[in-house]
Amino acid sequence: MLAYQALAETGSPTFVGLVVALIALAGLVASIPSGRLLDRFGGAKVGSVGIAVSLVGVIGGLISHDVVGILITSVLVGAGCSQVVVAQQGIVSRLSVASSTDAAFGRLTAAVSIGQLVGPPVVTMAAIAFSDGGAQPNTWTGSAAAGLLFLIVLPAFFVLRRAEQAAPPLRRLPDPGVASLRTLLRNPGILRAILVGTAVIVTVDLLSSFVPVWAVENGIPADVVGWLLALRALFTIAGRFGSARLVARFGRKTLLIVTLSLAVLALVLLPFAGVWAALPIMAGLGIGLGLPQPLTLVWMSNLAPPQARGAVFGARMAVNKLGQVSLPVVVATLAGPVGVFPMFWATAAILASGLVIVAGSSAAELASGPIDDFDHGSPDSP
Repeated sequence: MLAYQALAETGSPTFVGLVVALIALAGLVASIPSGRLLDRFGGAKVGSVGIAVSLVGVIGGLISHDVVGILITSVLVGAGCSQVVVAQQGIVSRLSVASSTDAAFGRLTAAVSIGQLVGPPVVTMAAIAFSDGGAQPNTWTGSAAAGLLFLIVLPAFFVLRRAEQAAPPLRRLPDPGVASLRTLLRNPGILRAILVGTAVIVTVDLLSSFVPVWAVENGIPADVVGWLLALRALFTIAGRFGSARLVARFGRKTLLIVTLSLAVLALVLLPFAGVWAALPIMAGLGIGLGLPQPLTLVWMSNLAPPQARGAVFGARMAVNKLGQVSLPVVVATLAGPVGVFPMFWATAAILASGLVIVAGSSAAELASGPIDDFDHGSPDSP
């Protein structure tokens, strides 16, 4: 809706790019402080503040549709949504037990995929229903629908707050210095997990951007592109719901190597494919890009000190945002002028770098369970 409103106000695709960059930049700036707040106050409080910040941004956009209003809304929504994502990951890590961490993160990431599949059509249908019949949707009603979704979600964080309070207290760290971000990132396993996750997320962004380019070159209609991307999302959801069983059978390292290899192969083959060949390729991309996210979240969460996981999740979000801002520009600049083949192959190379990192990591590191989080003494222990 912000992109449509930016076009309506300025008619400039460059301004749309600025809006997108501002959303990502605000998320980047907010990520690490959000992680620190998560460690101090808990995920439910941070998540509720993130929803509230996003709501303020939406309301501001409804009141002011001019250029300044759009920019302010972009910053607030970008920062607020970043807080919510960090909070979600922290809550799941805090409340899941060792035997259920893979299943918990699998369900979380599957739920995110469902939201990404359902949310945009709901908002755009609201915008189209109240439009004047032209190509431009009614961005006021579309933004109001997005704000309503934020509002519906807000009470869930009060329920989660009670769940966090009922959980056993975290054990106090013997050395406060262990929570410093620099110290945390010296753990090579944590850094490797973050980098692999970033490679996957950037690949998903690039795929969404480059599939339309491939479609235009092959004369494939836009509605078919939509169905192909939806197919990828459906296989992503299915794979994430089954991630715990797959980990129990094959192990995290083997599963990561297989899924990343499948995605790299699919990216290499996609430029050669027609519509029908693209169907199994998109299914492979759905599985290959869907499973690594919960697996890397568990990998990272298990290695992080219990009372510093928020800082690690914040660092992960910051690195992701930095990759999402910089790598697409690099790929588009270097490979874009040459044609569609190099764009997909450059994307495959980014993902292959994550595959190399996983292959160089020990199976024991990936298989390690969570550090013991809880103080098992008196219920009143700090």
